[in-house]
Amino acid sequence: MNNKTPRKLTFVTFSQGIFLTAKYFLQNRLLSFAGACAFSFLFSVIPLFMMIVMVLVRFLHASPNTVSAIISAIPELERYFNSDSIIQSVQSIRMVSTFEIVAAVFVLWMARRFFASIFDSMQNIFHTQTKRKALFNQILTFVTEIVLVFASSAVIFAYISLQTISSVEVFKIPQLAFLQNGILSGELINLLPNLLMLVMVTLLYKTASGTKPSFLLCSATGVLCTLSFWGFRLIMHFFLNVSRYNLIYGVLGHVIIMFMDIFFFFVFFLVFAQFIYVIQFFDELLLGELYLLPKIEQGGFGSGIKRAFFVRADFLIAKNKSNVLSFKPGEVIFNVNDDDNYAYYIIKGSVKFVPEAEGQEGDEKELLAHRGEFFGETACILNHKRDVTAVAVISTRIIRIESERFRFLIHQNPEAAKKILKQISPFL
Repeated sequence: MNNKTPRKLTFVTFSQGIFLTAKYFLQNRLLSFAGACAFSFLFSVIPLFMMIVMVLVRFLHASPNTVSAIISAIPELERYFNSDSIIQSVQSIRMVSTFEIVAAVFVLWMARRFFASIFDSMQNIFHTQTKRKALFNQILTFVTEIVLVFASSAVIFAYISLQTISSVEVFKIPQLAFLQNGILSGELINLLPNLLMLVMVTLLYKTASGTKPSFLLCSATGVLCTLSFWGFRLIMHFFLNVSRYNLIYGVLGHVIIMFMDIFFFFVFFLVFAQFIYVIQFFDELLLGELYLLPKIEQGGFGSGIKRAFFVRADFLIAKNKSNVLSFKPGEVIFNVNDDDNYAYYIIKGSVKFVPEAEGQEGDEKELLAHRGEFFGETACILNHKRDVTAVAVISTRIIRIESERFRFLIHQNPEAAKKILKQISPFL
């Protein structure tokens, strides 16, 4: 008897999660969505950037020179945008007028395509669990844009205010030295895009999925997404000679490199969004993979890989301890005419099925089930009495699946529904 306490998180469970993430990432065509998000971002970032400058200069009355200096300290912005020209264009409007309000609404309307692309990609990931109306998506897009503009403006304005205060002679005391050397240092400004990225990624994971993932899960995946992207970016730029690339292509080189950075960011963003989906609904996804697992006699490299990943069900064993049963050789699992409405998955061992009438002809291979196979699901779905007796051939362990849970699997998984329909068609 195995006395080890089963654990949900094992190397097998982790490998299954990675496999499912990669499978659904490709199945949902998320590379195409990453490209759409990157393309939309290029058309949306300038309008949003202009709105942030407008809020800082026109409404918060920040010094244009100071705003320009702060923005210039962020290479990611200054490399691609001329902040001085944007600030001058904002200053050219002398008073808040109807035209300015209409222009602001139009700018936000131009930027909505970026957030719409994000929500479309999230909808494609979580489509089986959430459905949002188009009007709600539009409202959520505008709210997100406004929050992003004002949050970014507030952070930059707070930094400008602290920098101004710390430069006053009366405040230059040792007790406040940490402001100038720490919080107000150039290193913090360089980290500001990363921090803003982390906050936005976390909020999008929390709000745009519609499946109510925990804040801890969203924060952890947000950190992983940000770190993975910047690690990949450092490696890519290490091998990519940016100076030579820009020398050949000029201004276009900046745009191409920026587009590559943005595209790979959204690849990481959608990979971890898919990972959240897999973690949230790992039970149902794993159960579906187990039910569709190729039989041991099936050949092929793909079938062997899939069995290697999913034949062990560590997560389900640890989560359903009361439904994990052990049988000795010759021990009966259920009898003919039993009102047993469970479906069963064989963890290890083999099970044979004895027909109701002795001497009934049948293929011996069809009367056996081995490790990695389900049995009893037909009576489970049809709510019929058992028409065979199931007996353990050798020492066998099985997981029994409740009928409600198995029916939910069939309802959610089209491939599983096709398989069960083939099995119950003779009864219909």
